[in-house]
Amino acid sequence: MRPFLPGGVPDRPVFVAHRGASDRALENSPSAFSLALADGADMIEFDVRLSSDGVPVVFHDPRTGRTARENLAVARTSAAGLRKARLKNGEPIPTLAEVLDLVRSAVPLNIESKAVGGIAAAGKALAAVRYPGLILLSSGMRGECLAARALLPGLPCGLVTRRPSASDLAFCLRHGLSSIHPDHRLLTVLRLRKVLAAGIPLLPYTVDDPGAAFRLVAAGAAGVFSNRAQSLREEWKRRHPPGPG
Repeated sequence: MRPFLPGGVPDRPVFVAHRGASDRALENSPSAFSLALADGADMIEFDVRLSSDGVPVVFHDPRTGRTARENLAVARTSAAGLRKARLKNGEPIPTLAEVLDLVRSAVPLNIESKAVGGIAAAGKALAAVRYPGLILLSSGMRGECLAARALLPGLPCGLVTRRPSASDLAFCLRHGLSSIHPDHRLLTVLRLRKVLAAGIPLLPYTVDDPGAAFRLVAAGAAGVFSNRAQSLREEWKRRHPPGPG
């Protein structure tokens, strides 16, 4: 297995800012990333898709209509065309290069590929700026995970899945993936135990309720993705104050 992610705080779960601080700003927007950065987030997660001319842009959906003022197909629109569009908060749709420049390695990043070729494009963007920060790659597409292992073997990569099947676990073990990221709503006690028995770090998504998040951590999860990551982190610290000395 690849290391999950170096640089974490020992004995404390990782609360990943899902699409930035998306409880206080529009998801995957520069504002959401700036807020998470100001929080000193454990990690910031975001999604990467490719424009029609192969530029990696930070956007979750295949079309822009849910969070932008225009409804464009990301894969059929040039980077320049996407640049002209505006998110519903008035900000531009950021490119991966712009997010890397904003974060400047201050906190770890989880780059999730949503498109075939996304990992390769992310690798080029990281190499272009010689990005020194901590990176966790991930994807729900096995081919993208394989691309990560082949093209960026020094970076950890996690498999995103709805529920962690026996096939998922075997894939992770066979290809040395660092972690598995399942939908917490589909994570039964039995499935959770099977993941832990396989020795694969577990990072469920998207968990906003503190009780649910802390139960998962108590059961063995390495942390959770959350729209309320900063609130969860503060509540965890409140419930687990540091010992004397």
